Amino acid sequence: MPQINFSEITTEQGMAMADGLMEAGQYDLAAKVYRALLSSAPAAMKNRLRVRVGLSSVRNARTPMSHGALKLLEGGIRDVFVGEGLATWSKTMAFYDDARFIELADRHADLLPLPNWHWNLQTVLWAVRQAQHLDGDLVELGVFKGHTTLFCAEYVEFGDWPKTWFLYDTFDGIPDDQVDASFKKSNAVYKGTFSFEEVRDRFAHMANIKVIKGRVPEVLAKTCPDRIAFLHMDLNNVTAEIQALDAVFDKITPGGIIVFDDYGWAVSRAQFDAENAWFAKRGMQILPLPTGQGLFIKR
Repeated sequence: MPQINFSEITTEQGMAMADGLMEAGQYDLAAKVYRALLSSAPAAMKNRLRVRVGLSSVRNARTPMSHGALKLLEGGIRDVFVGEGLATWSKTMAFYDDARFIELADRHADLLPLPNWHWNLQTVLWAVRQAQHLDGDLVELGVFKGHTTLFCAEYVEFGDWPKTWFLYDTFDGIPDDQVDASFKKSNAVYKGTFSFEEVRDRFAHMANIKVIKGRVPEVLAKTCPDRIAFLHMDLNNVTAEIQALDAVFDKITPGGIIVFDDYGWAVSRAQFDAENAWFAKRGMQILPLPTGQGLFIKR
């Protein structure tokens, strides 16, 4: 088999070759080429390669479409980013200037079946850092494999904080009586594909993170902090999220932040409508974000 000496080709040429591999469905090989190029690429090319590393390393059925959109946009625009359900251009991508952010995002990317989750992680990380100096602990409702909390906790070195982070999940998908019609097919992603023990062990190096198995909202009556500075809501269904708000909203301290993971996604329209109605009754609003998240800061 012929060998390629990367010193004999330009970064543009190498990227074009890897793009061809992506289009041929050779994602693993394309990822290797992108990574090899990234180590010595000129500064102007690095972000273009980083986006491609993400798309080639975490694949799903939309990978060809995402890669095609990236190439199309790059035809006439600079600073293009394409992730799951989000494309941006001509924006400052601060996370690419943060070596620690990129290292951790890459390290834990395999825990989420969605590529280039950087904008979403940036939102949650901002909220976690704001919560550091507020009264109360941190809570995540809907953990999956622990991707988002693990990233944020390691970034901020949460193990040294005088707070506790409570993570709640059934660790076996959405209960049948809580599944919204739009999530019936995707619920299979969460059932039997990982375990409570796996996630618990993933956080074993941080004693102040507690992984708790149980159904929301019932489990909250058994164990829940009295004061909450940050809440990440990611239950993927109306019933549990509204009942969770009923159970914990009064525990959220002034200045406390809720990040709704599913709020703005089209598949989660039922959650969007129900949560808007819940807050409207109380004279409050959630801020919709283009990431699909919703952001709320308690007065």
